[in-house]
Amino acid sequence: MFNLKSAFALAIISALSLNASANVLVDEIVIDTSDLQASITADLTAAMNKMHQEVLQEATLLIATDDVASNQQVVKPNNL
Repeated sequence: MFNLKSAFALAIISALSLNASANVLVDEIVIDTSDLQASITADLTAAMNKMHQEVLQEATLLIATDDVASNQQVVKPNNL
């Protein structure tokens, strides 16, 4: 018959062997993220450049609109 000490010892041995197996699997997994980092950096740079161009274009349009508004004069006819 299986006693409590044997069950406890079996549980500990099983846990240790699973832990050892997990460590072996973790050591064998290598993920190379250099390509991923380069891709993310390129995408981020392109997005930032696009946003910068859009902001410059909006600012230019606002300046042009302000120039047109300031150059317009209200002409009132003289009723002589």
